[in-house]
Amino acid sequence: MNTIQEIDTPRTNPARRWLPTRTQFRRGLRNTFSYALLIVITLFCVFPIAWILKTAFETPQFIRNPQIQWIPLKFTIQNFIDVLGNPRAMIGRSYLNSFYVASVSTLFSTLITVLAGYALSRFTFRGKNAFAIYLLIINMVPGTLILISMFVFLVKIQLVNSHPGLIIYYTAIGLPLAVWMLKSYFDTIPIDLEEQAMVDGATRVGAIRYVILPLALPGIIAVTVYVFLSHWNEYMAALTIVQTPKLRTLPVQILNFMGFERMDWGPVMAYSVIVSLPVVILFIFAQRRLVGGLTTGSIK
Repeated sequence: MNTIQEIDTPRTNPARRWLPTRTQFRRGLRNTFSYALLIVITLFCVFPIAWILKTAFETPQFIRNPQIQWIPLKFTIQNFIDVLGNPRAMIGRSYLNSFYVASVSTLFSTLITVLAGYALSRFTFRGKNAFAIYLLIINMVPGTLILISMFVFLVKIQLVNSHPGLIIYYTAIGLPLAVWMLKSYFDTIPIDLEEQAMVDGATRVGAIRYVILPLALPGIIAVTVYVFLSHWNEYMAALTIVQTPKLRTLPVQILNFMGFERMDWGPVMAYSVIVSLPVVILFIFAQRRLVGGLTTGSIK
């Protein structure tokens, strides 16, 4: 019996128990490469933001120093004081302009996106697939071409150099991708839920309001935040459609504040930090729903 037991139970070298198998070695190597790649990408994305913050809190003599200072030797908030106290910056009015245009266009885009995304997800009609493909193709068209045609349209309806004209452009340009994103999210919600609600006596509108919209709230929030950020940061259309200084949005006003002859990098970077604050605050509060809404729709 002892001989049979020794044959059935192979002896292993104790030193080999600490050595990884070939599968474990490959998995560890793949994970190491993935983490190293993520670290490089993170540093590549974070470096410009860190450099803007460093320059915004630096004194002019250190900014103009030919030797690069990776860490500011002397912090100052004078750059922010210069921006807030400079009438040429027009930061208060530009803030209101950007917030008004981005908020109103986002509201219109969200309302249309919810209805269009639900229709594409739930209804069957002639040309549905062709329309869905069109929404994808329109995202491949350069924005400059769309801007030219929209500018001609706004000229004909006499809305150039006005906030309503810019709102119409933002609402139209943000719809294709937003509709496709929300349509994908509606596809993840079982149709049986609203059918059961209608069996219990609810109308189609009631089922959408009390069943579908609460379940689709993460996706709606994700699309709303995405649309708002894209409208807040948009530059080309705001520069083309609006020419009056009092109607300029923040991205255009930064360019005019920078000047064309001598550039003072400290106030310019401070201006950039002030402009980015609403976006950062919005992302901090909405990041969980934003990531959840985007990943759920993409997985479907």
